[in-house]
Amino acid sequence: MARSGHDSEGSSYQDSAVVNSLLKKLRPNDRSFDRSFPSERPSSGGGARPLSSIRSVRPVRPGTVWGCVSLGVLLGLALPEWPYDRACGSWLLLYLSAVSLVMIAGLWGARVSWRGRIGWAHILAVITIIWGLALTAHEVLPRVGYAKTRLAWRCHDPHAAAPSATPVSVATRLVEVGAADLAR
Repeated sequence: MARSGHDSEGSSYQDSAVVNSLLKKLRPNDRSFDRSFPSERPSSGGGARPLSSIRSVRPVRPGTVWGCVSLGVLLGLALPEWPYDRACGSWLLLYLSAVSLVMIAGLWGARVSWRGRIGWAHILAVITIIWGLALTAHEVLPRVGYAKTRLAWRCHDPHAAAPSATPVSVATRLVEVGAADLAR
C-alpha cells in the first residue's frame, strides 16, 4: 500500500525536528543550524531575520573594472622599456618597486573584476600578475645564485657583472694586448 503525499510530508517534518533536536544537544548555544519550518519558528518580536548570512555584493561598474585592469596592463607593458640601469644599486631597487606595483595593480584588478563579474578583465588581471612575477624572477634569480651568471645586488660587490663591452672598448683592449705581445 502506497503512502499518501500527506504522510511523507508529515514524516519529513518529524525527521527535521529530530535532526534539529540532536543538533541542539551537540551545540546548545549555536542557532546557525536552526532552519525550522515556518510553522515551528519562534516568533521574534523585532521582525524577521534573514535566513542567509551571506551579504549582498555591491556591483562594480564596468568602466571602473576596465580602468583598474588597464592600469596594471599598461604599467606591465612599460617596464621592459625601463630607461635606467637596473644592474645593481638603488636603480635596481626602484625597478623592483615598480615591478611590485605591477603585481599589486594586477591583484587589485583581479579583485575588482571578480566583484564586477567581468571574466575577460579578470583573465587580463591574472596575466598581469604572472607577468609581474616573471619580471621579478628575471632580476632576482641571477642574484640569488639560481642562474649560471652571478649578478650582484650592490654596485660595489666584486661579483657584479661587468658592463657590456662596446666595440670601441674591445678594439682598444685588442690593440693593448697586441702592443704588449709585440713588446715581448
